[in-house]
Amino acid sequence: MYKFFIGLVFVTLLFGCTSTPNIKSDYNLDSNSSKGIMLASISYVGGYSGYAVSLSDSSKTENWTIQFGEGMALIPIPPKGDYSSYGKKGELFAIELPSGEYQIDEWNVFSGYATISPVTPISIEFKIEPGKATYIGNFNFTQTDSLGLTVTGVEVTYSDNFEEDSVVLGMKFPNINTNNILMGISPNTSLRGFGGGGNASWETPVVVLPQT
Repeated sequence: MYKFFIGLVFVTLLFGCTSTPNIKSDYNLDSNSSKGIMLASISYVGGYSGYAVSLSDSSKTENWTIQFGEGMALIPIPPKGDYSSYGKKGELFAIELPSGEYQIDEWNVFSGYATISPVTPISIEFKIEPGKATYIGNFNFTQTDSLGLTVTGVEVTYSDNFEEDSVVLGMKFPNINTNNILMGISPNTSLRGFGGGGNASWETPVVVLPQT
């Protein structure tokens, strides 16, 4: 029994944060639908970890997460991502949401047993319209501190990266026409230190000993 429990703990740590899946590559926007698309990108400079951004609806009854990388991995090899041709590590996300008001309310970095969260509250409000895609920007995580391979400090920059992201969009989701994209971020926005740095908390690993 204890062997199964150890495996369960390991799987929980390995996949502790569930990311909302991207739309399929052949997805088409439908003007008759009650849903739309949120477009955003995550990139990072530093050690391999799980870099995540979370959002909620206006009533804060439902939550979604986009994440690039994993907090724990058997072999910490960074995925190729969508920006390797730019010499960057990251991914463009496109997730389907019901039309309505939303807000980005948290970012996190999951690295080993450490989780980094914003020091100050964050909030980015945006709207999803039926049959439209809304681009809300890029979240770039730059490592500022570490403990071995564990990332323990980051600086997050929130910015308008549409010129680059739109190129990736055309390759990854070719059926989404740029004419159907609404801008949920002001042009040339660049907010460095978004969330005021990061506060690292540590999770104590669970060790299960065999019964005697």
